[in-house]
Amino acid sequence: MEYCNIPAAGATIAPWGNLKTKGERQMFERHADQENLVRFLALCGISAPIVFAVLVTVGGFIYEGYSHVTQAVSELGGVEARYPLLQNLNFLAVGVLFIAFAIGLHKGVGGGAKLGAVLIGFFGVSSCLGNAVFPCDPGCAFQTFTGTMHNATGLAGFLAAIAGIFLISRSLRTDLRWRTLYHFSWIAGIAVLVSLLLWIGVAKAADVGSLNGVLERVFILCWFVWVEVMAIRLFRNSRRQTILSEASS
Repeated sequence: MEYCNIPAAGATIAPWGNLKTKGERQMFERHADQENLVRFLALCGISAPIVFAVLVTVGGFIYEGYSHVTQAVSELGGVEARYPLLQNLNFLAVGVLFIAFAIGLHKGVGGGAKLGAVLIGFFGVSSCLGNAVFPCDPGCAFQTFTGTMHNATGLAGFLAAIAGIFLISRSLRTDLRWRTLYHFSWIAGIAVLVSLLLWIGVAKAADVGSLNGVLERVFILCWFVWVEVMAIRLFRNSRRQTILSEASS
């Protein structure tokens, strides 16, 4: 009986003509399909921050009197919002995109990054279920059950995302495809954590409401920068592998 192994991601693939058995060719085709799937999932990660930013901008424009400086993003879909459906659909769509991106990370990064990818996916679930289903109270205060659930599930998703970043960062050094992002990922993770603490500490604990929207968006920006860089690298890795596959077939 003849055996063959599916090529590791990033490895040079033997030309199609060198695959002698039917089993080898089937494995080659499955591997190419897997790379195409990862490429699609990476595109989901690339598009998530863009979709979110565009719809938040539109939502703020049509919400008369809304301030990106003082008000939270969630207030665009809150109980006082004039057009809450737009932002709640935004939360839902971005949540689904993050879940897809997390699956891509699970497939495309090795080692202990698997658990980290699950935590990134949990952020998508919290965004999809928590923020879209439970609208925030006025000022995103803890006034009602739905408002409390909105804040609790949102915070749980933020913490899961940060933990996911650090777990994934630990695995990048030993993966040749990701090693160059090792230091970036750690620095970005620290920036996301610090910006979250700054937002909660200043705008919430110290009740400096005039900076609430600004500090929240700084946190979101730090988080989305990590997502974009990782998603682009995931796409490039899968794209490189697809090109090798096509060139050798």
